Amino acid sequence: MNAEFVLHEDEVLFLYDDRNTVGIVKAAGARQAYVETDEEELIQFLEPEDLIAVSCFSGGERAMRMARCMLFLVREGGVPLLVLKKGHPATRRIPLVVSAGSRIVLSGCIVPGTHPEQDVLCGKGEMDGITLKAVKGGVILEGGGSPRTAIQRFQP
Repeated sequence: MNAEFVLHEDEVLFLYDDRNTVGIVKAAGARQAYVETDEEELIQFLEPEDLIAVSCFSGGERAMRMARCMLFLVREGGVPLLVLKKGHPATRRIPLVVSAGSRIVLSGCIVPGTHPEQDVLCGKGEMDGITLKAVKGGVILEGGGSPRTAIQRFQP
């Protein structure tokens, strides 16, 4: 997929297929995201045009609602991003994962929830291989499959 979308701070861009959903918002007023590991706390500094993306391992309207809620909690509520150790039993039960930054690569080859690096996010199905790039007033999508897209009002 190679496309550019206008994305305002009161909107969420969804990429989806029948079994996976990715939601993307601008960081807007969120100036930092805390990334918590077993050993340390990292701070991801954000610019207003940066992206916050959530990958949900299900499809349909329920997945979109879950994604909007998580994006709201991270952007508006300052909820930290948690990173689990590889092999942690919860990695098999995580329904969604989050990343933030100016460039995020969606990959189906990583274990969900185990990467403190914010430039990679688990993206399955049609989202695998897509790169999200923040640009002023929007987002560019490059590579990967051909998911469906929708822009909706950003409200939890």
